[in-house]
Amino acid sequence: MRLAGWPFPQQITTPFLMTPIFFAAFFIGAACEELGWSGYAIDPMQNRWGALTAGIILGLVWQVWHIIGDVQARNTATWIVWHSLYSIGLRILIVWVYNNTQKSVFAAILVHTMDNVSWALFPNYGSHFDPFIAFVVMTVVTAIVIFLWGHKTLTQYRYFH
Repeated sequence: MRLAGWPFPQQITTPFLMTPIFFAAFFIGAACEELGWSGYAIDPMQNRWGALTAGIILGLVWQVWHIIGDVQARNTATWIVWHSLYSIGLRILIVWVYNNTQKSVFAAILVHTMDNVSWALFPNYGSHFDPFIAFVVMTVVTAIVIFLWGHKTLTQYRYFH
């Protein structure tokens, strides 16, 4: 927010004690989704197209899954586009985490959960969350992961032998 020159909220209204409640609620939702995305869909997709392509395709499907909720939340079209692009990058990172934790669906659930908890707490129940800024940061992080771990499996760290 400082880099973008945006004002900080005058008052933080999200109580810190909401964190465990957010975690529990988002964990349940993430567990349900990740059992399908990571526990069922990603391995056959990776076997067919490689990790990066599978992550992009699954990210697109995952984001389509969320568009109705984004529209119901009255987010603007621009907000939805940037958040969708951010989410595709997040899915690539979830595939990277999944592949580098011996295919741990639990690890994928934790990443998904913490992503949701972080925007909900940023401040005032996500009121100042900007998906464009999140997209820029996610793009940089995802590019670094792809460069360092390779696009085929996202597991072959290139500079460690």
